[in-house]
Amino acid sequence: MYLIVGATGSLGGRVAMELLARGEPVRALVRAASPMRQVGRYTDPAELRARGAEIVEGDLKRPETIEPHLRGVKAVLFTASGTKRMPPDTIEAVDHEGAAALAAAARRAGVEHLVYLSARGAGPDAPPFLRPKWQAENSIREDGPPATFVRPALYMQDWIGFVLGAQLQGGSQVQLVGERDPLKSFVDEGDVAKLLTALLLEGPPPADDPAKQLDFAADVATYGEIVRRMAAGSGLPLTIERIPAGQPLTTMSGPAATTVTELLTVASFMPEDTLLTPQVSERYGIAARSIDDFLEEMFAAVPS
Repeated sequence: MYLIVGATGSLGGRVAMELLARGEPVRALVRAASPMRQVGRYTDPAELRARGAEIVEGDLKRPETIEPHLRGVKAVLFTASGTKRMPPDTIEAVDHEGAAALAAAARRAGVEHLVYLSARGAGPDAPPFLRPKWQAENSIREDGPPATFVRPALYMQDWIGFVLGAQLQGGSQVQLVGERDPLKSFVDEGDVAKLLTALLLEGPPPADDPAKQLDFAADVATYGEIVRRMAAGSGLPLTIERIPAGQPLTTMSGPAATTVTELLTVASFMPEDTLLTPQVSERYGIAARSIDDFLEEMFAAVPS
């Protein structure tokens, strides 16, 4: 039995669906509704149930509600995050404290393998939204079962499709924050789902390396380069305007504009990242999508 914590998210849902399609038993942990930001992609629990998943309820902030669902579980996938939720479901409460409590309970229950979705750049000096991932990794190493930590690069769906693509709904101008435009590593969410599925099916890491880390990135570019590729691929006369940090975007409105402004501000302060991991793609048989592949599909989905 595989327990998916975060199965109603887009990524966890993809993994659950793939396991079910392979005939594997899946238990999907569903969190009672909580306030959410108006962004993101989600998986309907009813669809998971229709595909054969066992739907169970629990709250990571109340570990006693999780422990009963660990009985008979071979491996746990943790993709839950407070990133797109509101207090009290904070990143610290979900990504760190919730993961740490779950890991300790999983070890007590005899779970063989925990796959934890971390993030590229997680570390002691990481920005506040990434530091809890690093803290969770440490807690899992100390108190959890054998674990694999997956650190994907920036998701193309979020950091290109949403951050850049959503601005084009109001015109042909793309705004970027600040003068810095560092190289960034990207990966397609679907490819991350393939990697997570493969790791669950592969089983726990060897006894002499009970906690392994996998970084995963498929392509590298600056935002300026990506906008130029968007223009070339779509035929749209796209222009770039750089706005100072602290100034809100005017290419969008509403809550999404606030979120995109925050993300672009974070992106402007990111260090240069040129990571590519063809060895991971090859090892797990993943034909990782490039940025150009992603853009081609993105514009193909736009009605003419």
